[in-house]
Amino acid sequence: MRLGLLRIFLLACMLVIGIGMVRGESSFTTYFELKRSKEILGKTVNNLEAENRDLSQEIDKIRKSKEYARKVLRDKYHVTDPDESIIFFAE
Repeated sequence: MRLGLLRIFLLACMLVIGIGMVRGESSFTTYFELKRSKEILGKTVNNLEAENRDLSQEIDKIRKSKEYARKVLRDKYHVTDPDESIIFFAE
């Protein structure tokens, strides 16, 4: 009798744990979703770190060379000298 109750109790515990593993907050599907999110975030971090390095190099170039800074201002921001005009052509 006692052994039967113990088996029923263990079976019920295993059932509760099994359902929790499939449907709960710490289920297998949640684990794999979180693992995939971690991979995506890792790639995003790597891309942002590479972009940050590129921008830091660009900043160093601009600080070291007035000619390069002037080129960036003219090409990227359309800054002109007082006696110059910019003409845009429609295609």
